[in-house]
Amino acid sequence: MKSINLLKCCVAVLSFAFMVVGCGKEPDSGQGNDGPVVDTDGVKNFVNPATGRDISSYGEVISCVLMSEGNYTAWFEFVSGGEGWAEITKGETGVEGRNTIRITFTANETDEVRAVELMIQVEGKDPKSLAVFNQMKDAGTAQLQKNTALNTYMHNRLVEEYLWEDYGDLEVDLTMEFTEFLNKHLLMLGNINIEDGGKYRSGENKGKRYIYSNIQEVTPTTKVYETGGLGFGPIFSSRIDAQNDVIGLSIAYVHQGSPAWMAGMKRGDTIYSVNGVVLTSSNYKSYVNALYYSPSGTYRLAFIRNADVNERYEAQVTVDSYRYNPVLYSAIFGEGEHKIGYLVLENFDLDAQDFVADIIQQLKENAITDLILDLRFNPGGAVAQSRYLASAIAGTAHLDDVFVNVEFRGAKTQSWKFRGGPNDEDGLGIAPDLGLKRLYVIGSENTASASELIINGLRGIDFPVTLIGSRTEGKNVGMTTTLTVHDGVQYLFSPITFRVKNAKGFGDYPDGFQPDMMVNNQNSSYADDKDNAFPYSFGDWGDMGFNVALRLAYEDIIGQSKTSSAVLAAPVSVSSTPALIDATGLKQPQHGRFGNVIYLKD
Repeated sequence: MKSINLLKCCVAVLSFAFMVVGCGKEPDSGQGNDGPVVDTDGVKNFVNPATGRDISSYGEVISCVLMSEGNYTAWFEFVSGGEGWAEITKGETGVEGRNTIRITFTANETDEVRAVELMIQVEGKDPKSLAVFNQMKDAGTAQLQKNTALNTYMHNRLVEEYLWEDYGDLEVDLTMEFTEFLNKHLLMLGNINIEDGGKYRSGENKGKRYIYSNIQEVTPTTKVYETGGLGFGPIFSSRIDAQNDVIGLSIAYVHQGSPAWMAGMKRGDTIYSVNGVVLTSSNYKSYVNALYYSPSGTYRLAFIRNADVNERYEAQVTVDSYRYNPVLYSAIFGEGEHKIGYLVLENFDLDAQDFVADIIQQLKENAITDLILDLRFNPGGAVAQSRYLASAIAGTAHLDDVFVNVEFRGAKTQSWKFRGGPNDEDGLGIAPDLGLKRLYVIGSENTASASELIINGLRGIDFPVTLIGSRTEGKNVGMTTTLTVHDGVQYLFSPITFRVKNAKGFGDYPDGFQPDMMVNNQNSSYADDKDNAFPYSFGDWGDMGFNVALRLAYEDIIGQSKTSSAVLAAPVSVSSTPALIDATGLKQPQHGRFGNVIYLKD
């Protein structure tokens, strides 16, 4: 599993905790903060999200809402603990109607509970107190401290940057388990933030909604760009011997340079025995996790290749570190006047830009006439690298055209050209012009975000894009990603902060892009699919007998159906492949998952 170098996006944060308490004015541990004001001299319906609890000792941001009968001015009167530790960062003055007063509290490093009173004066009215905020001095237990620290960090960023300002009106639980905080509170907004997430299309959670915004623990590597593991991509299961209950684990892909790749394993290899233990319906799930996530160990694997139970292989693979390469496969093939490039990318990762740039340069030097870009396992990543690849495809004639229009909260917008990202600060330079007139993209339900940007961005300038496979994810929003540290552990937080549209203003694809050539329509029947295993396979990338989407693109490019050729393997009929148990695969690591990502610079 890939570890990401995140030094370039470090930010410092404060952790904190709070306790649920009662109400009162004088600072005293366990008193809490004043509740709602119904009608106070020109102010109605004042909502205080800190009602009934103390402000965290580690700092906090809250947003209070009120209805004012006229222009007003708000300020603080500090009761105890000195001055300056609470600040009105929005709404210090306001006009008649609905207003928001945003308050930032700094960490309390003193030995006492401190208090501050929020005052307001509406024109023509006497000054009145809206609330008294008490701030604790004790951070609580270690687990509470961890949860409240990370929840507060997420909460503060969401209040300031989340694409939907309505989040600031929520009453949140900052003490709950931090891994559940986002799902619980962001789902409370209902359809307001419907673009933050999607619905599961299959499995036990089919129809249920998930959230894109995420937080995850990350492990820094000792070497920049280094990752570790066996090198397997997602794994799905198939029954290869029903009579003896033998389950096969088919590998979606193998990372180049990884231990499994060095041992000669390929995409589509189907493992049926691990360390001498034959996989069955009762034990295979534990081996799926071991092979995908194992941090150490040596595994003796027995597997079949090309869906042939008589073609058996063995490999011994030991977990080790290796240089991560998002290029899963690349080739140039064709016949006659056609010279076709084929590129499979797992994600858009700036740490691996040299791999991507090298492949694009090779495609340029070989003067390809067409490109088949396989993004079936690409959930997105860095917009900058997506833009770099798209500019190579569109060519120098489109460098000053709009690649994507970006909309942030508060009606803030940016226009990013094919030449570069925001203010041309991508720092990747201008990609070689591949001289293409069209593009073929292979996509699936795993194709999202920065991958979908290539499709939408090119269509925005009327560059022909043919999509083959199954319906894409449909993520038309993106994230600004930052890193925080708590108790020596790093956490990556990625909330949705912007929406994207192409040069024509189109960005309405939350349900994904429908393919021009459907390979698998993702329903419960395999009978109407050209490839019932798609996006997975029982054969390698370059074997068009198994890689049906590639074969369809190839045939469309050359203008005829080819069932036998030097570059084509003999097609395999659906009936000759193993019966599937499930093709859902394992959940990918969250980083980059559906990620249009902007990294904050130091």
